[in-house]
Amino acid sequence: MPIENACTRREAKDGRAGAGRGVSPSVAAIAWVLLLLVLPSIGVSFLTRSLAQAEEEAAKLGLSERVTRLEALRRADREALGSYRWLDRGKGVVALPIERAMELAEERLKSKAVGPSEVLLPGALLRQPPSPAPKP
Repeated sequence: MPIENACTRREAKDGRAGAGRGVSPSVAAIAWVLLLLVLPSIGVSFLTRSLAQAEEEAAKLGLSERVTRLEALRRADREALGSYRWLDRGKGVVALPIERAMELAEERLKSKAVGPSEVLLPGALLRQPPSPAPKP
């Protein structure tokens, strides 16, 4: 049985027992390729989920801060638009509540005489009748 001894010697030399029972190289290559394709995709999906959760938490915290700032801004606007104050005392410029300013503007407009507008709109000069030709 010289053939068996040759196989046994080769297995002993390689340090493998039952070398014929190993995984073929093509199956091992396919397994490595799948492993190298699947692991990064799992990592990317985990990373995107964690980033999306972090953005949602930041948006919730940011929303409450924005609401607080908006309320403060609206409060300041109500105070500015609803109170009397000097803007420039030397020039006599006063800030009025918006309702009172509209009433004064309405009174001023009612006292004006009604007449044609002096504003020239684009093309208004083209619509005017031509001036008469000069006589020689």
